Amino acid sequence: MVRPRAALTAGGVTGEAAWLSSVPEEARAYQGHRAGVVSRVLAAAIDLVVLFVLLGGAYFGLAGLLFVIDPVSFRFPAIPRAVILIAGGLVLVGYLTECWTTTGRTVGDRVLGLRVVDNRGRKLKHGRAALRALFCAVFPIGLLWTACSADRRSVQDLVMRTAVIYDWGPHHHGDAPSRR
Repeated sequence: MVRPRAALTAGGVTGEAAWLSSVPEEARAYQGHRAGVVSRVLAAAIDLVVLFVLLGGAYFGLAGLLFVIDPVSFRFPAIPRAVILIAGGLVLVGYLTECWTTTGRTVGDRVLGLRVVDNRGRKLKHGRAALRALFCAVFPIGLLWTACSADRRSVQDLVMRTAVIYDWGPHHHGDAPSRR
């Protein structure tokens, strides 16, 4: 289980433990425990919105460039579905990999207080994060195995030896995830 570090001063708790006071008392007991399917699906839904915003931004950026190049005969580009799927997959894998290797959490994970860690509770290395991201992009339904698993692990977690834990702190200290 993850245990937050605290720096006590005469005025109260500061530093890394200050975030704990913003976490509801009921949720504190879950700190460091594996996340369930509902939290993970909600985080994935938020990340899907982030993906659509990124792809939409790229599309409108391309349209803007085409407009600047030739404003008289400008038309919005018609992009084939295969290109959209490939670009979406590449952006998703890049987004997940970068988030998991830097902070251990995506935007959706941050909103829901989740963090992806390895089997020892540490941040993922780049190779493992990239393989897990690819696995998540190719086989997203594997996330639902969390509902059937006594250890709250998705197919991706089982294969890649990772875990998604509740972690509301700004930094993770590397304690192994609790099975609860």
